[in-house]
Amino acid sequence: MTKISIAIPAYNSEPCLRETLESALAQTYPAHEIVVVDDGSKDRTEDIARSYGDRIRYIKQENTGIAGARNRAIQEATGDWIAFLDHDDLILPDKLEKQVALIEANPNLVVVYSTFKYLYTDGSTNKVPVFPAKELWPAIRYRTPILPSTSIIRRSAIQEIGGFSTDPRLRMIDDWDMWFRMVRRYSSDAFQEIPESLTLYRWWENNASKSFIPLAANVLGLLDRSLLNDLSGITKTIWKRRIEARVYYRLALSMREAQNERYWEFAVESFCKWPMWGTIVPFERYRVLAHMLLTRLRNFRFDLRYWWPKRDCRNLIG
Repeated sequence: MTKISIAIPAYNSEPCLRETLESALAQTYPAHEIVVVDDGSKDRTEDIARSYGDRIRYIKQENTGIAGARNRAIQEATGDWIAFLDHDDLILPDKLEKQVALIEANPNLVVVYSTFKYLYTDGSTNKVPVFPAKELWPAIRYRTPILPSTSIIRRSAIQEIGGFSTDPRLRMIDDWDMWFRMVRRYSSDAFQEIPESLTLYRWWENNASKSFIPLAANVLGLLDRSLLNDLSGITKTIWKRRIEARVYYRLALSMREAQNERYWEFAVESFCKWPMWGTIVPFERYRVLAHMLLTRLRNFRFDLRYWWPKRDCRNLIG
């Protein structure tokens, strides 16, 4: 029987933890164990986890960040496979059953993942298309196509690549860094997608726009440190500018949603980094930039300080 350890890193998880644990316990294919690593919570996270008795393995540690909590869960787990589950996400009852069926049919797999639905605060949901395993490379250079809570990973495989990085410069994209190393280490045949939504990912509206500035800084840092290390010359330059254009475009959208005046700086910087469109930078960017331009014209803001961005936008997000 395939042994699955569900690994839940938890920090100040009181509002959502009970519902998350209930979804883990409701699996039609029971997990071998559910490991909760409390990363120094200050609320009732411990009380909630301990209320489940021996149905939950509860581990408390000093605060190290989500990467450190995930690594501790990997270290403590006794299952052959790890199913990561963030403390505020939910998994549908047949998630493990469907994933185990695939790995038992194909012993060469190291990762099985599904798509997911955003779960909004009003209870509505929105499905995200699944990303094909055959296309993970080179897409992993410019996006993170796999949500950790949708996946199960062979424990020996994630141990082999060194788990999650605890580098504070990657604190918001430690999962991207891990997936990048995993995709580089294993061929696409070791990954299998499931086109069904087997996970609900909570979307907190108030935090979305605020978090994208430090997130963008993390991405640009990862870009310099590892995402393009195997490239050189003009190829590396082209990849770098396209990815930077994508980051600044996404940041402009986030800032505009937050009604922050600085969105225009990032929108123009995106265009300066890479004016053409393609897989990495979608054609939609032109429509959005045109709309932004018309908005600024209507507002009669002709001060050049607002019209042209600082040349090094990294100073604005660092």
